[in-house]
Amino acid sequence: MTEKNKLSMSDIRTEIDRVDTALLDLIAERMELAQAVRRAKSGVDVWRPSREESHVRHLAELAKGTSPDLVSHIWAELTSASLSLQGPICLHIGLVGDPMANGKMVRDRFGASIPIKNYPTASHALAAAHADAEGVAILPAPGGMNNWWTALNPTGAASNMNILAALPRIGNWSWPTAVAVSKAARLPSGSDQTLIYVEAGDLGPVQSPQKVFESVDLTARLRAEMKSHTLYSIPQYISDEDESIADLKRQFKTVKIIGVLPNPIKVSS
Repeated sequence: MTEKNKLSMSDIRTEIDRVDTALLDLIAERMELAQAVRRAKSGVDVWRPSREESHVRHLAELAKGTSPDLVSHIWAELTSASLSLQGPICLHIGLVGDPMANGKMVRDRFGASIPIKNYPTASHALAAAHADAEGVAILPAPGGMNNWWTALNPTGAASNMNILAALPRIGNWSWPTAVAVSKAARLPSGSDQTLIYVEAGDLGPVQSPQKVFESVDLTARLRAEMKSHTLYSIPQYISDEDESIADLKRQFKTVKIIGVLPNPIKVSS
């Protein structure tokens, strides 16, 4: 037996109190660092989803014996508290369905410290986030009747916004339930899929969008469609400067990257 196994219940409780006190001290230190970040971040986005996603994924990998869910929830709360100190960030929520389930999903990803506002439709939430310097819209994932993503096209009302995070963060899904949209920088997290808006135009009788993607060595999956507007996902990070984007623009009428979606942190089945 180890020394910890031999401890009395009183000793164990004393050890728990010691650990909890140490945790409180570390949390206080982290909040002080968040204040320092605020001072250093002048003119920089408050929310940096790529950094947050890569950090939580790394921590989940390090935390042997601790579930990814718990790691994600703890750091969602810590990050939420930190972000609320760094600037006037707000979540503009336009989800449909069970309000309690939606609220839990949002809190699991963003914590409880960031202010939230609810809207009757995804379009209302997107417009509000667009008008807010540090606004983040939480919207149903593109697909089916969820066509708000067309506003992110080059001439759309929210053309300067991007899809930057997925909800839930933890799971084995291939396409999320909801997404977060903001004007923050579109950067890689280390495990991503790129979202590309396409208006194909006239491709001729023997060509197809899938063949065009294949011709530039990209594997594309159609995620959403509304008339001539289509949204494809690519299972890798691609930047605007990538040669494949230039190749696509030569063959399609309109091409624009409208998001980088971090892949979920997997859980054991």
